[in-house]
Amino acid sequence: MREIENVFVNCIEDFMREMVPQLGFQRTPIYRGQASVEWSVLPPLFREEVAKSEFKNWNDLESAFLLRLKQRARGELGYDPATELEWMSIGQHYGLPTRLSTWSENALVALYFATAPHCDDDGVVWRILPGEAELTISHDYEQVPEQVRIYTPQKSTPAMLNQRTCYLSHPLPDQDAAPETLEDYFELGDDRIHLARIVIPSEEKAFLRRRLSTMGFDSRTLFPGMHGLCEQIREEIYHHTHTFEWVFPDSESDA
Repeated sequence: MREIENVFVNCIEDFMREMVPQLGFQRTPIYRGQASVEWSVLPPLFREEVAKSEFKNWNDLESAFLLRLKQRARGELGYDPATELEWMSIGQHYGLPTRLSTWSENALVALYFATAPHCDDDGVVWRILPGEAELTISHDYEQVPEQVRIYTPQKSTPAMLNQRTCYLSHPLPDQDAAPETLEDYFELGDDRIHLARIVIPSEEKAFLRRRLSTMGFDSRTLFPGMHGLCEQIREEIYHHTHTFEWVFPDSESDA
């Protein structure tokens, strides 16, 4: 059984040392931030319950979600997506349960989500190093893959562009079987990827979040528009200090 690499970081400098450069053509490392290290990597479709629907398997349930999206979304979008993957990525972005999980090509974007302030657990940034170029789906690929693959959509919203969004396609379980997490899938032997778990201590989340803000990674940037602006204002109200000594922890006063 393969083991997931575990990395523990305490500061932004430690984290930046874990940011891996592009490994070659179609081999860009991708990252996913989650507010709790206890949460597994599962696409939203796998959090649904087939048994509570009228469908007998995961494939039929997924098809029903996508069919409704195609019937009702064209007017909202103003164009016709060209492929099933494009439809799926649109649904994923706007909250439809799909077999895709959302990732980023920018590690600091993932760190922003890992340091979400409303969870007291340690955060986590998952990192995938693709072992081969074929793991990345080319833009003209029109079939939804049955194996783990990376997909970057052609059409993007401003938020997707700023977040350097890409998606990971997860294989559907057989019939109504319980779904496998990405961790399970990796540990059972997919040698096309290297999976790492970068743990962010809960006590460092607020400090890292503030450091990210000074680097331009904040709600207003990652979520352009009024939603991001209001979230940024909400966070700023709680950012206060009576001393700047925490900024320069090693400095000594000459007074």
